[in-house]
Amino acid sequence: MLTADDKKLIQQTWEKVLGHQEDFGAEALERMFITYPQTKTYFPHFDLQHGSDQIRGHGKKVVSALSNAVKSLDNLSQALSELSNLHAYNLRVDP
Repeated sequence: MLTADDKKLIQQTWEKVLGHQEDFGAEALERMFITYPQTKTYFPHFDLQHGSDQIRGHGKKVVSALSNAVKSLDNLSQALSELSNLHAYNLRVDP
């Protein structure tokens, strides 16, 4: 369970991300692909080259989903349920 101070720190830290969602999201995905190359198999239709439009666009979506979670720290399960269902039932991503 997050304390009020924890939530405040998370929200203050996340404010630094705002305005840089695409850059930070793309960098996070690129680092994931380097560290865990097997994750590339989840993106067979993407151009996985550094800075590609697809990586930048998906990175922005990831960071936007995290932004939604940061706004809903009191109810993370509900905030992320739609995203969870998308990956589990539509995209069939094996966790």
